[in-house]
Amino acid sequence: MEEVSEVEQHQAHREFFRDVLEDIHKIMETEYHLTNVSIKPVGAEVARLSIPIKIEGTDKDGNRVLYFGKILGGTDNMTSRAIQLFKNLYLHMNSMAPMFRVTESPEELARHQYEMMSAINALGIPTATPRGIHPLRAKLWLLVADFLDAKPIGDVPELTDELLDTVFSYLRKMHDNDIYHGDIKPDNLMFGEKEVYVVDIGNFMNEAPAEQKLAYDLASQITSFLEYRPAGRIVEIARKYYSSDEMIEASKYLDLIQRRPDIVLSDDNKEELLRLMNLKAKRSLRRRVMRP
Repeated sequence: MEEVSEVEQHQAHREFFRDVLEDIHKIMETEYHLTNVSIKPVGAEVARLSIPIKIEGTDKDGNRVLYFGKILGGTDNMTSRAIQLFKNLYLHMNSMAPMFRVTESPEELARHQYEMMSAINALGIPTATPRGIHPLRAKLWLLVADFLDAKPIGDVPELTDELLDTVFSYLRKMHDNDIYHGDIKPDNLMFGEKEVYVVDIGNFMNEAPAEQKLAYDLASQITSFLEYRPAGRIVEIARKYYSSDEMIEASKYLDLIQRRPDIVLSDDNKEELLRLMNLKAKRSLRRRVMRP
C-alpha cells in the first residue's frame, strides 16, 4: 500500500472541512433564512469536546444576526467517553457509585446539550438559548444557539459578592427543578454587562442519586472560583443556598475534581475547603466529646 503523505492528508482535511462549512452555510440559509453567511472559529483553545464557531449573516430585514455554533463529531464523542469512564473508574475505586453517563454518538451529545440548555432557559436562567441541532456530513452534528456578548471569568474586572450570589442562586434553582449541570467549570460561566450565563452541560446518569449529582455540581462550582476569590468567602456565600449536610456531601468530591484538567485546585486550597465545608461535622463531634 502507498503511504499517504502529510501534504495529502492536510489537503484531504481541508477539503473535508470545506464540505462541512458548505453544509453549515446551507443550513443557515434554509433553516434560519440568512444570507451572506460567514463562519469563524471562536475560543477553540478551551474547547475540549467540540469545534465552537461564530456564525454571522443577514436576515430578511437586512439586519446582521449572530449565532453560536458547536460542531460535534466522532473524535469529540470518543474524548467524552474517555473522560466519563475515567471519572466513573475513580468513583468505583473509592467505593462511590458511578454517576457519569457515556454518550453513544455525536447526535446524542447534540440532543442532550439542546434539551438541557432549553430546560435551563425555561427556568429563566440566562444561557446561550439553543435554536436547533442539525446533521452534517460524516456523522457530524451542529448545535446552533444564540451568540452571547459576554466574557469568560478570567476577563471580569472584579468577581463581586453579588456575582457569586447570583451564580449560586442559579445553581440552587436548577437543583430545585431536578436539573444537574455535570460539567461546571470556569469556562462554562460567562459574564455579560448585567447577566451571568450558565453554558454547556455535562452528562449524568439518569439513575444516579440526585444528592450525588447535586454534591458534584456544588463542589465544582465552589472550586471554579478559587483563582478569583478566597475560599472562605466562596463557601460563606454558597451556604446561603446549601445546607451543611449538602456542603459535607460536596466535599467528598474534591479529590476527584482536583484531578480535572479544567479546574485549578491546589492541595492547600483543598485542605482549606475540606475544613470549611465540614464545619458542622466538626462541631457535632466537639459537642459529643464535651458531654459529661
